[in-house]
Amino acid sequence: MRRVLLGLSILCAAPWAGLAYAYDESPLSPGGSTLLELGRYHTGFQYPAADDEAHVGRYGVQFSTPVAEDLGVDLHGGYATLDVDSDPVASLQDYTGRYLGLGTRYESSNGDYLNFSVEGRYTWYDVTGSSFVEQSEIVWYEGWLAAGPVLRYGPWRLAGGGYYQNVQGNETDTGPPTSQYRTFSSDRQLGGYLGFAFYLDRTGSIGVYATAGARQGINVVFKREF
Repeated sequence: MRRVLLGLSILCAAPWAGLAYAYDESPLSPGGSTLLELGRYHTGFQYPAADDEAHVGRYGVQFSTPVAEDLGVDLHGGYATLDVDSDPVASLQDYTGRYLGLGTRYESSNGDYLNFSVEGRYTWYDVTGSSFVEQSEIVWYEGWLAAGPVLRYGPWRLAGGGYYQNVQGNETDTGPPTSQYRTFSSDRQLGGYLGFAFYLDRTGSIGVYATAGARQGINVVFKREF
């Protein structure tokens, strides 16, 4: 039921989607920001014996601060969910846990309407699941690099481009009928993204961020700058 409610909140917010950047006459961000992220995507986990599709949910917050002109760093984290198709253990359990990571973002401010952005993130995930007889823990580390243009027009922002992801992780299953330790990685690395945002006022926005390719999903973002 909790996942259904979270999914409905994403569907309700999606029509107001967008990437979050300041609605300001100046092309420079006025400072740091905080945002709420609600998202779900699926991607491939490559185990030694087979490739399984993983469905990941992320529901958390991000705090960002500038460190130089056009450059900022962030801390992100929150609640994570996981389902894995076809895995003999993971497909029978609902996994929940947390994620935590660091990121950096550069966005040029020379153009009045069109600029360029690059962002990188490194995120740790740790989720657990259990049945009547077995417990499992899945831990993975995700690297992310994305780049592309950003179009600004009044309170609207439109962004698109490409990304690279790298996933390295392990699954530990204990208890009958199976006790095992397995490693996995991302079976696909490349894809594209598209996002658009609308600013409700000069510092607050609501939006959506969609990905295709190696990672297919959508994030709803609510952001406030300060």
